[in-house]
Order: sequence, then C-alpha cells, then structure tokens
Amino acid sequence: MSRRFVLLPGLDGTGLLFDNFLRAAPADVQLDVCALPHDPVDYAGLAMHLAPRLDLSPATVLLAESFSGPLAIMLAEAHAVGGLVLCNSFVEPPRSRALRVLARPWLFRRPPPVAFIRRFLVGREAPDALVARVRSVIASVPPTVPAGRLKTALSVSVSARLARCAAPVLYLRGTADRVVSEASVDAVFSAAANQVSVVKLAAPHLLLQVEPEAAWRAIDAATA
Repeated sequence: MSRRFVLLPGLDGTGLLFDNFLRAAPADVQLDVCALPHDPVDYAGLAMHLAPRLDLSPATVLLAESFSGPLAIMLAEAHAVGGLVLCNSFVEPPRSRALRVLARPWLFRRPPPVAFIRRFLVGREAPDALVARVRSVIASVPPTVPAGRLKTALSVSVSARLARCAAPVLYLRGTADRVVSEASVDAVFSAAANQVSVVKLAAPHLLLQVEPEAAWRAIDAATA
C-alpha cells in the first residue's frame, strides 16, 4: 500500500518550491501538495479552510515546512493522522529579529536580493537555478500575504496542541538554518518529548529543496 503525504508549504504558500523534493520521492508514496489560500493568513483560519479538503486519516502523514508547522499541528490535533514531519519549523514564535523586520508588505514588493536568498534560505553553494526559482516564487505572491503570515508566525503558540497530538513527530533540522533557531527545536522537543525524533542534516532553511534525497532517507526511516 502506498503511503500518503500531504505537503504544506513554507511562507510563500504556493507549494511550487517542492519540485526537487517531489522528484526525489520514493515510488511507493502518494504526494498531495496543498497550496495555502491568500486569505485567511492566520493559522486558525487556515486550518478551518483546509481541513475539509485534505481527507485526513490515520493513513496520512502531514509534512510541514517552516511556516506551516503550527498549521499541521492544529490539523493533527483535530484529526487522527499517521504522523507529522516538521521541517525547520516551530511551535512558539521564532526568536529572529530579521523576521520581525520582514513583517512589512513593502519589503516584498520586489524579488528578494540574491545575497539574501543564499544567506538565509538556500546556502552559498546552491545552484543559480534554485536561487532564481526561489526569487520568482516569492515575487509571485502578493506582498501583503507573506508579511501577514510572518506576523501570525511571530505570535503563534501551539506547544499545548502538540502535546495533545497522538501522532509521532519527525523533526528535520537543517544545521545551517539561519531563520529558525535551535531554541525552536528545543521547544518542539519539550512540548512532545515522548513522540519526537530529531534528524539533523547539513542543510540551510530550505532543507527539502537543497537536500531532498537526504530528507527522504530520514522520512523513510521514520515512516516506513
């Protein structure tokens, strides 16, 4: 029987940046990419909007990247799922001054600089094609949307919800992540220590895009 994964994207919300990860997927998995609507931008509203559309069941694993981690936790608390995979995500507001600065729509009116994308998202060694793809996808989203999502992320608290989730949790941690700190990983582990396993990979914030094969090896080991 094929395993079903529902993929919830990061701040851009489009799901378009999962390309490399989808290509690297094992043959025995079913992958459903869930793009986030532009409105609402808050987690509770997103959960209410998406839950009826996702066909969640104990045969489903929710895989959430960065911004979508709290959303996946809300969905898993309310619906029985087979597992949670959190990739460079958080259960309490990320401790990042850079994120607070970015929560302004005008900063998203132009594609982010290449230097910013390499430093904070994909790393210095990432192919130029990936950098260009990330810039293009971010620029395709109305500026008010990522800014609003950042404000939501900077006020979220789902530790108690995670503690109530019955599903096992795999946390994929990029050791070169400059966006989400180790304190965020510690908070996830503190909230649900009995059911969380952490796999650390030498990767930046966009771990699934930069190291898709390594990510799948970790996921296979945890969910097969």
